[in-house]
Amino acid sequence: MALPITSLPLPKATTKHLAAQNITFLSDVVQTLPWLDSYSQKDVVSQLEELNLPQSHEKLLLDVLTTNINDPSFLSSKDVKESVLKSSLITFSSHLDALLCGGIFPGEIIEFVGEPGSGTTQLCSQLAVDCTIPKIFGGRNCKTLIVDCNGDTCEARLNQMADATLSHLKLIASSSEERDVVSRLTVKEMLSSISTMRCTDYSQLLALINNISEECNYGAVIVDALATHFRHEFDDMRQRTNILAELSNKLHRLCIRHNVTLVIVNQVRMDGEGNVQPCLGESWSHTAHRRVFLRKVAGDVYSATVMKGEKSGETANFRISSRGIRDCPS
Repeated sequence: MALPITSLPLPKATTKHLAAQNITFLSDVVQTLPWLDSYSQKDVVSQLEELNLPQSHEKLLLDVLTTNINDPSFLSSKDVKESVLKSSLITFSSHLDALLCGGIFPGEIIEFVGEPGSGTTQLCSQLAVDCTIPKIFGGRNCKTLIVDCNGDTCEARLNQMADATLSHLKLIASSSEERDVVSRLTVKEMLSSISTMRCTDYSQLLALINNISEECNYGAVIVDALATHFRHEFDDMRQRTNILAELSNKLHRLCIRHNVTLVIVNQVRMDGEGNVQPCLGESWSHTAHRRVFLRKVAGDVYSATVMKGEKSGETANFRISSRGIRDCPS
């Protein structure tokens, strides 16, 4: 579970300092999450020492965590866990959602890596549509911005997925309130919550992130595919590294300041030994809290493997149908 640091009872100065250190989730501080029985004060102390925080911030964080480790009403409570799960962004594949520990969370940066045809853009489109699901159905009901670096976003495909999603909501509506909400919801209204902006070079991308960092009314921002403008536009690799570091910091500030879900698509390259690796180098690999590798298996079946984050090394299969992301037939 990726529990945001902002959910802890900490002063804003402390959470801001943690954010500046790219510490966004509790799992960035401790490897064992607080609703697991194996969480101990010794674990907290040893890992806090490795963060090199100012003593005042370290003491505050330590006090909050250790004071409440064994308190069932604190972060280990079922209510808090369910609250975080309810705010997650699902994919419409139960197997993929399980691999993602319940979905993708506010304040999180997740990176999907894959070659062309691996399903990254299809997954992005599904996530954008899923953001429009009303809260009464467990959805986020938020606006989404798709930053299209490749020109691959297809309005017709978004329309197709939105229509399938609306049909599903009508099918599962059971209470009179749910039926009333879904009877008034239209595909046009759903798509009006999704904005697409084309970025043709890295300077446009940086300017856009700057703008939305100042005033953001989006619940999710999807960048597909960020590596496009950094693979061939630079002769000076030191300049590229510096710009990527600047971009990484801006993305983290965006997530922290506005509690945005940030989805990044990265491309792949071949290393010197012929192995497929994510683009943009080692430094960039620290930007996302979680990194997931996508590939096509056969036909309409695809696989997702966690490269970084909880469940690292685990894989789940999913299907891309005319209706969108779905489970594979059992």
